Amino acid sequence: MKLLSRWFGQDEEAVSREEPAFKTAVERSYSPDEWYSEFGRAENSVTGIHVSQATALNASAVMAAVTMLAEDVAKLPWSLWKSEEGQAKTEAKGHFLYDLLQEPNEWQNGLEFREILQVGLILRGNAYAPIFRTPRGEPYRLFPINPDWVSLWLANDGKLFWRITTADLFTQSVMSDHPFYAATGMIPYEDMLHIRGFSVSGLVGASRISLARETIALGLAQEQQAARWMANAAKPSGMLTTEQKLGTDTAKRLALDFKEASAGLQNSGKVIVGEQGLKFVAFGMTSSDLEFITSRKFQIEEIARIFRIPMHMMGELTRSTNNNIAQQAQEYINYTLTGYTNRWRAKFSQCFGLRGDNLSIEFDYSALTQADITSRINNWRTMVMSALGTSDEARVDLGYAPKGGEAAELRYPQNMAAAGSQSTGNGDGGGRPPSDEPQT
Repeated sequence: MKLLSRWFGQDEEAVSREEPAFKTAVERSYSPDEWYSEFGRAENSVTGIHVSQATALNASAVMAAVTMLAEDVAKLPWSLWKSEEGQAKTEAKGHFLYDLLQEPNEWQNGLEFREILQVGLILRGNAYAPIFRTPRGEPYRLFPINPDWVSLWLANDGKLFWRITTADLFTQSVMSDHPFYAATGMIPYEDMLHIRGFSVSGLVGASRISLARETIALGLAQEQQAARWMANAAKPSGMLTTEQKLGTDTAKRLALDFKEASAGLQNSGKVIVGEQGLKFVAFGMTSSDLEFITSRKFQIEEIARIFRIPMHMMGELTRSTNNNIAQQAQEYINYTLTGYTNRWRAKFSQCFGLRGDNLSIEFDYSALTQADITSRINNWRTMVMSALGTSDEARVDLGYAPKGGEAAELRYPQNMAAAGSQSTGNGDGGGRPPSDEPQT
C-alpha cells in the first residue's frame, strides 16, 4: 500500500489536510532510486562499494563508455528546421529556439550543454534543465541540473512539480532568477526540460548505474584488488639459486650485482656472467593470475553490454577485423546513438510545441558517417552522373569553393530518355518516328 499511495496519491492523513499553503499541499518527493527501492534493491552492492555517479566513473570501462556516448551526442551539429509540403526543409532562424540551441545560457555553448545533460541521461536515466521564461512566456535560458539534485513532488490536486535540492551556491544563484522557484522552491512540471530514459514508472527514468550496480561494483573491486596486489604483494621477477652455501654479505653483493647488470633499459640484451654456480629461476604467472586477468576482461564486456557499446570502441580488439569494425561502427550509430538523439528531438518537440508549427530538431550525423576521401569522391561522381547532385554541391562538401555557372546545374545523362520515346527524347507516337517523316 505504501508504494501504491505514492504513485496514485497521498496517504489518508495527507489527503485529509486542506490547508491552502503550497508546501503543505505536497506530501514528499521521489528520486529515481526511490521508485525502485521497494523492490528490494539495496543501496550498496554486495562488494560493499557504493555505486554513485562519482564512483561509477572511477571504473575505466564506465568512464570510456560514458565519455564516448556523451561526446558523440554533443558534437553532432543540431538546428531547428521548418518543413512545408512540397518544399525542402529550411532553417527556422526567426524562431526563439534557433539561437537557444546554440547558446542555451550565458555560461555554456550548445556542445557543453548537450554533453552535461547526456552524462546524466546515461548514468541516471534522467537529464534535467529548468526553462527560464520572459514575462511574455518566451524561453530565454536552459540551465542543466545534476539529476541527483532533482526529485519529483506530487501535489494533492494531482499536479507534478520538481524540487531542486543542492548546496551548490552557483546553482542557487542562477535558480533565484526563476520566479516560481524563488517563491516556492519548486519548478512546475511544464517548466522543466526532462529527457527521460527507459522507465517503468512513466515519470522518471531508470537509473542505469543503480540497476547495474553489481556489475560496476565488481569492476571497481577488481581494480582495487589489482592495485592492492601491486602495492602489498607484488611478486619478484625471479630468484637466484645455488647449491653452495653463501654468507650474508656475499648474498647481498651477488643480488646487487645481478640487479645492476640486468635491470633497466640500458641493460637490455646484455650478457650476464654469474659466479658461485648461481642460476636464475624466473617466476611465471599462476593459473589464478590468468583467471583474474580474464575476469577483468569479462567485466569490460559486461559494462560494454550495459551501455550498448561495441567492444572495439572500448579498446578490446580481440575479435575485431577490418570488415566487421566498419559494420559495428554503423550499428553503434543506428542502434545506440540514435536512441539518445531521438529522445532529445521528441522531448524538445513536446516541451516547445514544435510539431504544430511544422518544426523539428535535426541532428547532423555526417561527422560520424563520413567516409575516406576516395570513397566520398566516388560517391559524388555517381550522384552527379545520376542527376542527384551538382558539381558545386560536391565541391562544397569536399571543402572546395563553388564555381557557379554550369557547375551549379544538374547534368542529365545523354543516354537516358522518357519511356516509350526515341533516343532523341521525343515521347510522341509511342516511340515511333513523327508522322511527317518517311517510314522505312
